[in-house]
Amino acid sequence: MSRHSDNAREKIIDVAEQVVIENGARHLSFDAVAAKSGISRGGLLHHFSGKETLLKAMLDRRVKRATQNREQKPAFSRPDQKSTIAAKILGLEGGHEQIERTHVGLLAAIAHDPQLPVPYQQDFKNNLHKFCRGGLSVDRAAVILLAVEGMKLLELFSLLTFTPRDRNRIIREIMSLAEKERHA
Repeated sequence: MSRHSDNAREKIIDVAEQVVIENGARHLSFDAVAAKSGISRGGLLHHFSGKETLLKAMLDRRVKRATQNREQKPAFSRPDQKSTIAAKILGLEGGHEQIERTHVGLLAAIAHDPQLPVPYQQDFKNNLHKFCRGGLSVDRAAVILLAVEGMKLLELFSLLTFTPRDRNRIIREIMSLAEKERHA
């Protein structure tokens, strides 16, 4: 794909995410994306064969960005395998807007077709295995991952009312779960 084609594809995904954020996944359609993006329906079809492929692209990009976000954390640059755990937990420090943007593809995909989130499921399994290689038991690794992902999901729906200070304390507590077992 050419650079121009990649840019158009990314623009389409951006606009599709906006449609979902503003109107919900049920209202995601090529017509809605075309109207908002200024790209013709034919132009959309050039990049995506249908709504399912657009949703899959949204989800794939979410997984890719989450991975990149973890890898950019200072903890990830440490030479030990345990840094993966710290990077995942520190990913919570991204803030509400980033959380909303990265989860919108997943929610749209699940709302449309429960079979689409396979890349996200694989990413979760990969993280669990990395955590275990880093010295955590499967149970402790699962608790940490569930806490991180649960916090992100609840924030997406604005169901948590923690102050930034409370949130930071919670993140430190999740981090301590990982540290305690490694030192035990």
